[in-house]
Amino acid sequence: HRAQVPFDKPTSFWWESNSGNRLLAYRSEHYMHGNALSLTSGELDQFRANLSQYLDGLEAKGYPHDRTAFQFSGYVTDNSPPSTKACDIVKEWNEKYEWPKLKLSLASEFMVYLDKNKSDDLPVKKEAWPDWWTDGFGSAFTETKTARTVHSNMIANMGLLSMAKFIGTTLPPNITGDIEKTYDELLFYDEHTFGAAESITDPQIENSVIQWGQKSAYAWTAFKESSLIQEKALGLLQQHIPKANEPTIAVFNTLNWERSGLVKAYIDHQLLPLGKPYKILDTKGNEIAVQRISSRADGSNYLLWAPNVPPMGYATFKIVLEEGKKQQKQNKEVEGPILENEYYRIQVDSKRGVVTSLFDKELNKELVDLSSEYKLGEFIYEQPDNRESMERLTNANRDTVYVPIKKKMSGLSDIKVSGIEETPLWSSIHINGKNEECADSRGVNFEIKLYKNSKRIELSYDMYKRGHTDPEGVFIALPFRMKDNDQLAFDVQGGIVNPGMNQLEGTSADWNVIQNFAAVQNDEAQILFSSTDVPLVQFGDINTGRFYYKHKPENPHIYSWVLNNYWTTNFRASQEGEMKWKYYLTSSKDRSKSFATRFGWESRVPMLARVIPPSKSGKAINALSISLLDFDLPNLILVSARPLEGDKGVLLHLRETEGDHAILDVPRLLEQTGAVKAVETNVLGEEIKELTKPILIEHYETRFVLLKML
Repeated sequence: HRAQVPFDKPTSFWWESNSGNRLLAYRSEHYMHGNALSLTSGELDQFRANLSQYLDGLEAKGYPHDRTAFQFSGYVTDNSPPSTKACDIVKEWNEKYEWPKLKLSLASEFMVYLDKNKSDDLPVKKEAWPDWWTDGFGSAFTETKTARTVHSNMIANMGLLSMAKFIGTTLPPNITGDIEKTYDELLFYDEHTFGAAESITDPQIENSVIQWGQKSAYAWTAFKESSLIQEKALGLLQQHIPKANEPTIAVFNTLNWERSGLVKAYIDHQLLPLGKPYKILDTKGNEIAVQRISSRADGSNYLLWAPNVPPMGYATFKIVLEEGKKQQKQNKEVEGPILENEYYRIQVDSKRGVVTSLFDKELNKELVDLSSEYKLGEFIYEQPDNRESMERLTNANRDTVYVPIKKKMSGLSDIKVSGIEETPLWSSIHINGKNEECADSRGVNFEIKLYKNSKRIELSYDMYKRGHTDPEGVFIALPFRMKDNDQLAFDVQGGIVNPGMNQLEGTSADWNVIQNFAAVQNDEAQILFSSTDVPLVQFGDINTGRFYYKHKPENPHIYSWVLNNYWTTNFRASQEGEMKWKYYLTSSKDRSKSFATRFGWESRVPMLARVIPPSKSGKAINALSISLLDFDLPNLILVSARPLEGDKGVLLHLRETEGDHAILDVPRLLEQTGAVKAVETNVLGEEIKELTKPILIEHYETRFVLLKML
């Protein structure tokens, strides 16, 4: 429905991953194809005419096999109960006709036939299969953002629990059940439709409201459960961290490489009184950058720059109160439309409220396409005249003649640009603009942050969205360009896709979903883009209504697709209320997949903090920096570390990211973690063989290693 279809006929092939592993795949007809042929009508003659015509069509298209399979439902409706009418027709058919023979079967039977009889003749496709349905996630901005946050937090949460296990903690007996419940909730939310059949045509009726309430509850329950798991995990770890004579902040890094970055910490006013001068010191006694971002009666939230937190480990930072009543340094604002540090020079157009130049000083390159109509960070509001223009490629209508849809495009007006705000952590410019049809009178806020401690830019947005049931979409423009041979790429489940190149024809070409990063790459450098909040993008241009069969974008531009309500069924008709989202950017001469992968994971998986009260004994203890697991392999990523039920141990999910090989030093893992045995398993944790020596992980390979603890 409302999409292109891969291949011109049902097609079987071996679907091969980058690592060389294969799955048998079959692109069938529509899941109610049997119903369309009148299989459930009870009319044998009608079914015979339709089936004969269909088989003739397959023959004319060069269908290669002497049998085929198609699906049907008991009745012409989704989620249909069974019906015996198909049984009656098949029985009558086989009694009356010699050929072809019909059989009702499980979906697996045809696949087993292909595997046993045709496997050597099937083509091999080493390409991605992006899904057209993913644009529906733009109809629920807040819940989709929440679900993505939970996915990222759960990687951190399970890492914390695994670290506690390595230290020797006995985990609560129900903790693996809590993890499974959270993932069940996420799976139900991530399923691809969001509500009733009439959710668009009649969004306020009881059925529409209740079904959306049920659907959205999965995201919020997952968030609640994940937050409780995190609190339990931090509590379990806290008991193992020695107390110093001053309050300390323990910062935990659950990824498998050393990280430096921002971490949020809530500090009680009894430990750090408001207005009291202080400093926070790292393990070497150096003062780190910190900024208070909000306060309440009992405590304040701080952002601090945590340097060199070891892999799968933690570092502690001392809070040192100073004498006197000197206030913390206040942020200051200076005039000027240019943000600049040792890495970048950012030029802001004060009239349009956009970035007109982003110059990388290390690369000596301009990173923005100066000829682009839309500028970097520009807010774009799209209003198609109707939804029907998006329906030119449905099951009933395969109109392949593209006609541009009629739509209104607008941006921001009444632009106000602040001076440059200097903080300990970043320099920033605040922009506010109006779009009365999209946002309320407060407008759209856009902040550009240039970090001081790393080569990193943050673009942050917020608005109070007005509710509309007429079709609408919001985009943020990121028109990158370095040179003529720039190539787009984006991260998906276990691999990297180049739009229009290594993807199946007929799969989603107008929009795509980014797991952790997108990139603009050439033979000299790459620009990297990531968002915790917004997964949908359109590459090259705003492609609404195009429905390309296969398309390699002409420009290395990225358009973040923040929200839409373009579907005619099953998704939300409108969105309203406060919305906040952000993007992270960097650039580098390091063009490796591993560098890009690490940037994406660092942008999404948070470092977590726990404030440790001082020791009553007044014992002086130096700040700590401890790693519990360190591969020291830049091309091997720890996708997750997950404690298994009971005392089975910790299951490591590993993936090679560069297309090279990696040697995993198993004896070193045992020594670091205190595990008594390492066992290779499958994805379910079922044991395959014991590992006693270093193992070779091949190009793009995924491996699972169970570390058994005492």
